[in-house]
Amino acid sequence: MVLRLFLSLLCLFVAFPSSIALGDLVLGGERQAKQPELWNRIVDTDVVYVGETHSSRKDHAYELELIRGMIRRHIQFAVGWEMFDRTQQSDLDRFNEGRLSLGELFARTGFDKSWATYSALYAKILETTVHAMVPNIGLNASAALAHKVAVGEPLSPDQKKQIPTEFRIPPGAYQHFVGLLGEHPGMNEGDLPRFFAAQNVWDQTMARTILEFRKRNPGTKLLVLTGRGHVEDGFGVPNYVHQKSAAKQLVLLP
Repeated sequence: MVLRLFLSLLCLFVAFPSSIALGDLVLGGERQAKQPELWNRIVDTDVVYVGETHSSRKDHAYELELIRGMIRRHIQFAVGWEMFDRTQQSDLDRFNEGRLSLGELFARTGFDKSWATYSALYAKILETTVHAMVPNIGLNASAALAHKVAVGEPLSPDQKKQIPTEFRIPPGAYQHFVGLLGEHPGMNEGDLPRFFAAQNVWDQTMARTILEFRKRNPGTKLLVLTGRGHVEDGFGVPNYVHQKSAAKQLVLLP
């Protein structure tokens, strides 16, 4: 019950209006970007984040249009997914290579019963990328690991090894996290440190995967699809990537 509440709150992080028009994106929550400037910034960036509201179909439509635009412009890139974890990469590789159908990928990863329930456009994004031979990368920690951290269950030796230790939590990060969650019925203040720890497992694991991808593929951009709460206000994944890399990063908030 506690974990279900936490996950439901994460899906409600700052639900701003979104737009499919590519000229209406906000850069890092600071200012509007017109279309020519946007594409110049994307071309000059190593890692582009789209901070979506998971329940917003408009955000997903924006992501699809952005990907189509990158394909039309012959930009070399891969798509990194918060919605797939690192343990599912072998299935994603088989899907990328055409050896696994979309339905098989969904069934094997459980995507059909989880993320796909938010929007059918996730499927369209995957179909678009595989048709254009754009790789899909699973960025996240496993749900089992995040679950154990969030509820305070003991970790196995193997799970302990999966917890990133190479990053430092920036000042103000906990207060920012609590502010995003806000006050909700059923929220116990004593649960918040565990929830924050689980959030950091997600953020730091995604940052680690991004850094590993960049090391293996220095000439390929990474377009990261993730929730707003993982990339806003100078915290989350971009902060952890910046701690270990000089890669140029761009946060887009549809």
